[in-house]
Amino acid sequence: MYEKVSIIMPSYNYALYIKQAIESVLNQTYQNWDLIIIDDASTDYSLNIINEYVKKDSRVKLIINEKNLGLASTLKKAIDFADGEWIAFLESDDELLPESVEERLKAVRYDADLVYTDVEPFQDKEKALEIEKYYNNVNKYLTELDCSKFIEDFPKIIYKSNIIPTFSCVMVKKELIKACRFNPICKTSLDHYLWAQLSDKKIYYINKKLTRWRLHKDSYLNKARSNWIARFLFSISIYSQTVKNRFWLIRLFLILNYIRTRLFYCKFSRKQIKLSFFNDKILFEKEF
Repeated sequence: MYEKVSIIMPSYNYALYIKQAIESVLNQTYQNWDLIIIDDASTDYSLNIINEYVKKDSRVKLIINEKNLGLASTLKKAIDFADGEWIAFLESDDELLPESVEERLKAVRYDADLVYTDVEPFQDKEKALEIEKYYNNVNKYLTELDCSKFIEDFPKIIYKSNIIPTFSCVMVKKELIKACRFNPICKTSLDHYLWAQLSDKKIYYINKKLTRWRLHKDSYLNKARSNWIARFLFSISIYSQTVKNRFWLIRLFLILNYIRTRLFYCKFSRKQIKLSFFNDKILFEKEF
């Protein structure tokens, strides 16, 4: 197990947390890694902290964007720079447990293409209600995964919900992530967009809390959400990725049917009538 892992850490005004994030990489039990920190024109004292570690350890490398490019362009730039066979992500407000990289590489023995771990949420839960709601939605899937295993029905899950909580719990083959598109309609859902593109690959889940996911009010998940039209178009783009390997005529039928169900949904039974229009914007429901 000698594969090199390039750990990519996007940095933007997280001086308060980035030291702990970097230390968590230095404390890894697996040592064949490099840490590529790409700073997206931070205006705080992040660079001062990062440069201290660059001087201490040659495996810590720094790229500086002269102007703010946003998360998608920043990650793509770092991936192009990386020379590891595997790409792991670590957001600069999260932390890895010491055995995190080593445990992910063990899954490589099973011929996995993408590996993700369970997470331990921590810090300001009471200040991140929206994130908690999101995590609770994710957790209902995670609780069903009672052991480490391949997610055989990943394409059927990912278009409904992004069950991978954070970039920080993911490791993926560089050649696969490099081939992905980084232009989602909803910018705050970049991770969901990437995982949908990789949904036909071998996805392996590790049932261990190997990533510490910091919940706080300044997280990107707590930023303003896109309007419902953008979310609607985004959902179609996600679904189309999960059926991309079907015969073109079947794929077209599936996508058109998916659009229909998002625009108009009806359910009739002896006890209930439910009608939904425009992605639940207009809803009629009656129980008998």
